[in-house]
Amino acid sequence: MEESPHFINSASNRFSDVISRGFTLFFHNYGKLILPLAAFQVVLIMLDVFLLTDLRWYIDTLNVSISEIMDKFIDNITLTESEWNTFASFFLLNIALWFLQNLIGAIIITIAMCSVSNYLFNIYIRRETNFGDSIKSAFNKKIFLVILIIGICIPISSLMFFIPAIFIFGFFIFLVFTYNMPEVENPISEARRIAKGSFFKIIGIFIFNFVFIAIFSFIYNLIIDILLNPNSDIFVYNYNLWLSPDTRNYGMIILYQILLSIVDIILAPLFICILTALFASLKARKDFDQQAQFTTHSDRTIQSPQGEENFYCPFCGHEIKVPKRFCSNCGEKFSFLNE
Repeated sequence: MEESPHFINSASNRFSDVISRGFTLFFHNYGKLILPLAAFQVVLIMLDVFLLTDLRWYIDTLNVSISEIMDKFIDNITLTESEWNTFASFFLLNIALWFLQNLIGAIIITIAMCSVSNYLFNIYIRRETNFGDSIKSAFNKKIFLVILIIGICIPISSLMFFIPAIFIFGFFIFLVFTYNMPEVENPISEARRIAKGSFFKIIGIFIFNFVFIAIFSFIYNLIIDILLNPNSDIFVYNYNLWLSPDTRNYGMIILYQILLSIVDIILAPLFICILTALFASLKARKDFDQQAQFTTHSDRTIQSPQGEENFYCPFCGHEIKVPKRFCSNCGEKFSFLNE
């Protein structure tokens, strides 16, 4: 398949270029992306409320005060058998709640990213595409593979102190793109090939997105605290009425959670946009690197279009008279010369 010049040029993108182009993709396509991604965010909130409110309420009824228990530990006061049992139940139920929240969130967010990933990639490399058709094509049988690895394996592995989850994320996050590429026979291998050697860039994208949203969320929550005063006796009383099984009001709980999540909803397209820019850059680089391995002569020179034996950087096209391991123009490494 013939690639666009924009895709070819993306091979030489720096990390800062990836961030910049990700934001450009975000602003230029925000109007289309916000509708499906915001809808998935609302679905996530609704599932969380309907499925986990009873569990949260039961945990609250245990009336366990962590500060009181810590004070007893500090003062060497032994807990009674009843207190130990209550504390153990409280601890295990909170872990279960945290895991179920992560599991539901990871599955819904994975599906959300898959729904727009193909469209964003095609838009980024300036290949003609249709938004509606791209979303429809995203929901094929291969999406279950992505949900299994990204949406289920990551939350499960996060129970083991996050380390396995971080590696799964860094190695296989590009599955949200490769699973829906017709020319790719093995999407897992392709995702791993493109991500190989770029683990810290992928994690860096995640951290950047997390910090960026956290800053705006912090400011927004300060405003919400001033306007609603959620710690006031009146608000706490009304909120408990919404949660109580006898007077439960799912509608108000959902509306309140949506209000608290406005920043996440508004900025929902940002991560997949930046990830798209990184994916395109790494894919172009790996594709050119692979192509160069087949076109490189035994004396490590590459034929120019005119048949002269000159070496041209596959990333920026700069002519190099003596083949080296790095391009003197763009600084990219020629991994195919490392043998």
